[in-house]
Amino acid sequence: MDSLMVISCRVVMNKRFLIFIFQILFIGNFFSQNLISNSLSKFLKSKEITNAFVSLKLQDQSGKVLLSHNSEKLLVPASLQKLFTSSYVLDHLSKDFVYNTYVLSSGLVDTNSKTLNGNLIINTSGDPSLESRFFPTKSFINDLKSKLVELNIRSITGQVKIYPDFDNYQVNNQWLWSDLGNYYGSGYSLHSFKDNYVEVSFNSGNEIGSSTKIVKIDPMADSFFLENNVLVGKSNRDLSYAFGAPMQNNRTLIGTIPRNKKNYVVKISMHDPKIFLKQAVENACSELGILTSNFSIKSKGNLHLDTLLAYTSPSIMDLVKCVNFKSNNNYAEHLLIKSVSLNHKDIDINQAADYLQLYWEDKLGLKEMIFKDGCGLSRLNLCSANALNELLLYELERKLSKGEESFLKSLPISGKTGTLKYFGDESVFEEEFFGKSGSMGGVRCYSGYLRKSSQYYPFTIMVNNFTSNDYLIRKRIEELVVNIYNNI
Repeated sequence: MDSLMVISCRVVMNKRFLIFIFQILFIGNFFSQNLISNSLSKFLKSKEITNAFVSLKLQDQSGKVLLSHNSEKLLVPASLQKLFTSSYVLDHLSKDFVYNTYVLSSGLVDTNSKTLNGNLIINTSGDPSLESRFFPTKSFINDLKSKLVELNIRSITGQVKIYPDFDNYQVNNQWLWSDLGNYYGSGYSLHSFKDNYVEVSFNSGNEIGSSTKIVKIDPMADSFFLENNVLVGKSNRDLSYAFGAPMQNNRTLIGTIPRNKKNYVVKISMHDPKIFLKQAVENACSELGILTSNFSIKSKGNLHLDTLLAYTSPSIMDLVKCVNFKSNNNYAEHLLIKSVSLNHKDIDINQAADYLQLYWEDKLGLKEMIFKDGCGLSRLNLCSANALNELLLYELERKLSKGEESFLKSLPISGKTGTLKYFGDESVFEEEFFGKSGSMGGVRCYSGYLRKSSQYYPFTIMVNNFTSNDYLIRKRIEELVVNIYNNI
């Protein structure tokens, strides 16, 4: 009887202990939730935010909502659009996918006369990394020169030809005119070359309002013309802009650059990458002392082409990382078109976004998105924090259940890499946020994963139409994320 009473007492005590522990956990969770909510309220009431639109969502890795504010409202995502594009590309292109560029000859190489009897043909495939500045250890032009030296070619009876033999350089019709002449408004081309932009180097004097001088253009094409109206300005920032459209072979440069600069580089879009590629190949031949003809060798019947060189791009993983680490608009558009074209032939840069939107509406089962491009440059792109978090949960489930980490590995890390290098640096969430930033005039957004105690928390915040300094908005967001991180 005494033993039964002892057991009974122990059971009661264990129950009370468990209830006590449960109450402690419940109260702790309640206070944490309350602190997170209070942090959001403080953020929304800050003077930099009060006149802005904010959409926010925080979840745990099971999908439980921890914090939400206007999460289904549609806002401009800016470069957060690249998250949808990156995931789509990784879903559609195989891990061993590479772009191929072939150097071909339409005739034989005569070893006695050291002559290529025919045309030298460059057959491209829309590789955005061809001679790209983002992969300095790879060079198509250097590989081509090495092959020509190896073959001991001293003359070419035909011309340098770029195939496919048409121009398809295009920009999105939803991009602003003021963006098209600048490097970030470079378009899509099957003949993409050197990131489809030109580096213009300036020298500037000390006098405010004085003229500047262009000292270098790289790369250069004979048919490309610049009108320089750039002046010396008070600001220490680059406030210059270029105006011009695809196939329009002149660019007008206006605005200001800082004082007393030597070789100050401003990046502007090419008018036609095919022309720049052709001239770069011709220049490479000239540097090697190879003579080329001014007339094309006409083919008779079915033309046999010999392959002199097969050049491959970096891996798909490296290309997608460049999209997200460098917020590379040009790569994003090229990869999206390549991915969509697997199932939809002959698409253009405007149609690709339609297929991207349809895919994610079906995959995520929601309609909270309007896509106009793949990179986020269009201000007509719209999506919700909820839609972005659903994408993050989709990719997180693939990581946890299948070990598929390509998407997560393509994301910059807070305080460490890419466009997040200075976001959260020297804070509690340094190296603990994996995601993407998005910004343009009046827009500042972040979306990705907060990591704490081996748990991942999908988090998206979008701030639109603010009128204060962008730096202050970023600081207010950082303060909010610190408070959230301390209490999840």
